[in-house]
Amino acid sequence: MFAVWDDVLALLYTFLWPMTRISACLLATPIFSAMSVNTTIRISLALVLTILIYPLHDWPIVDVLSGAGLVMLMEQVVIGVMMGLILQIVFAAVSAAGEFIALSMGLGFAMMVDPNSGVQTPVISQLFVILGTLVFVSIGGHLILIELLLDSFRLWPIGEPQLEMAMVWDVLQWSVLLFSGAAMIALPAMVVLLLTNSAIGVISRAAPSLNVFAVGFPLTLLMGIMVLIVLLPSFMGNVQNLWFQAFQQIRLLLGVG
Repeated sequence: MFAVWDDVLALLYTFLWPMTRISACLLATPIFSAMSVNTTIRISLALVLTILIYPLHDWPIVDVLSGAGLVMLMEQVVIGVMMGLILQIVFAAVSAAGEFIALSMGLGFAMMVDPNSGVQTPVISQLFVILGTLVFVSIGGHLILIELLLDSFRLWPIGEPQLEMAMVWDVLQWSVLLFSGAAMIALPAMVVLLLTNSAIGVISRAAPSLNVFAVGFPLTLLMGIMVLIVLLPSFMGNVQNLWFQAFQQIRLLLGVG
């Protein structure tokens, strides 16, 4: 009976390590971490991926309640969260670009609850996030992520010291994309809207009797919609480029540049 119990504990310990890394990654990854995705679905997906990867590697048998086991458990959580956070930053950049454009075209007050995060965001940000999600799925980003996640167990074997401060620093440097990526997406529209507002200011100085608020807001809104329509193809290309950069950053994190 004790032999059977030892085998059960060994199976539990070895199954826990890949399950922890995969679950942490799915909890931090776009789409899979959305509030619209049921917790049962996330757990089921993590369980299926763990079952698929389990026979392919040798897993260390370490008591999770020991000091070494707790350190190893936290290491798997950090690795999974770092992989998901790299992709989450791209979503944040796309949403920030939508907020910049919404403020420039006067739609900053048009807010709605984001079903993925549960917070209020401008409608333009909602549109950009939906388009970014479609681009992510269209390029097979979910499949690339799962491939990288499962391949991480070969590149970062469990039981060997992996985390270094340099890796954490690389992820922190990657977070700069939250601002640079948002600026790259929103800058063309913001420049056009800035010129529009400047022209309205010149007109108001030339004709003081003109009601700027009655003319400026509809004109800025119309120009913003036209700019979004014209720049939509370039927006899709920029977002696709950001996704590929994120996947490349994950590969660099795993040591396969």
